[in-house]
Amino acid sequence: MRMVDAIGTGLGSLGYRFNMIARQARANFEQRLGEAGASFTTWTILEALTVHGPLIQRDLAGSLHVSGQTLARQVDRLVDSGWLVRGEAEGDRRAVRLHLTGEGRAAHHRLQRASRKANEQLVTGLSAEEIDVLDDLLARLARNFG
Repeated sequence: MRMVDAIGTGLGSLGYRFNMIARQARANFEQRLGEAGASFTTWTILEALTVHGPLIQRDLAGSLHVSGQTLARQVDRLVDSGWLVRGEAEGDRRAVRLHLTGEGRAAHHRLQRASRKANEQLVTGLSAEEIDVLDDLLARLARNFG
């Protein structure tokens, strides 16, 4: 493919193709997470709390780039399901700190397996070296918007 075609504006452009692959990857990811009992949003919340530990709800919303209202609805569902509990935040009585429960950690473990399967499918046919190159290229592309 010629560089002009890839950078162009048509169906062969990198932007279009990247968008279509992202949609397909997201749909596959959502399907696998759904089979494991959750949604992409649920997985991102559980993943953030697993990686960072208990977080203040407004900080979690900021890190996930969602509104406080959107996150609050999701958190309500996760609290009702027994996967999260709300606690007080030291030094700020108005803030709510979110904690994973044992059930939440077990759910996260199931979702990690689903995530791994989705990612394995995504890179099927690529060598370890190609995956490293792709990872580097994606990081470089992300810097164009950061």
